[in-house]
Amino acid sequence: AKELFEKDVEYSVIMEGDKKVGVGIIDSFTGRVLDGRRWSDGLHQSIEALEGIEVSEMSQVIAKVTYQSLFRQFARLSGMTGTAMADATELELTYDLKVTPVPTALPIARRDYPDVAFKTRNAADI
Repeated sequence: AKELFEKDVEYSVIMEGDKKVGVGIIDSFTGRVLDGRRWSDGLHQSIEALEGIEVSEMSQVIAKVTYQSLFRQFARLSGMTGTAMADATELELTYDLKVTPVPTALPIARRDYPDVAFKTRNAADI
């Protein structure tokens, strides 16, 4: 673990006051600590030992399921996004999901103005 993982890059030591209480996995995309996530195969325990934290009990995986197989267990699926209409054909061909547009309740308040380019910063501030 000390060769594979770098502190404050892949994991963070969780503190309560002056006491180290645990190790948190850092999401490589967002940089946020993933609450409740643990490495398997003893990696989490070896990092706890490396950081001088009381080593926790190894967790046991009971079952694994992918999101796709979980969603297939439901007769109906629904969701909301502002970009699904652009990919409606792909969603229907790939997942057999229909996309239904829902109109806004109020008229759109946004005003679209033509693009403007300025030669200097001062001209843009006027």
